Amino acid sequence: SSGINAEYGQEHGETLAMMGLTLNCLGRKVEAYDNVKRGLRNNLRSHVCWHVFGLLQRSDKKYEEAIKCYRNALRWDKDNLQILRDLSLLQIQTRDLDGYKVTRRQLLMLRANQRAGWIGYAISPVLCVDT
Repeated sequence: SSGINAEYGQEHGETLAMMGLTLNCLGRKVEAYDNVKRGLRNNLRSHVCWHVFGLLQRSDKKYEEAIKCYRNALRWDKDNLQILRDLSLLQIQTRDLDGYKVTRRQLLMLRANQRAGWIGYAISPVLCVDT
């Protein structure tokens, strides 16, 4: 454990999750998963913990599992733009075009003044035509 973790206590869920994300970037995957899972056990209702777990799953190309994690994160913070963006990217990558359309619409409703939201939503029906 690091000095940062000592400040919040050894079992602060979001701190453990972020430490796991850092360890994953350093190539220490086993430790990363251990930290993130420990963080989730200590704070199952944290959108941060679920989002980080999804990021780890995505980095290991476990896309369906990552989508489940992102959906869990959205249960606790339904309007989180970053989680919605990450979810929409995985939906398009896994060809869940109907899910992509719903997610892009939600992003558009949250930030109707941003051009990217309009473009993302505008292309979703075009992608869904042949499905």
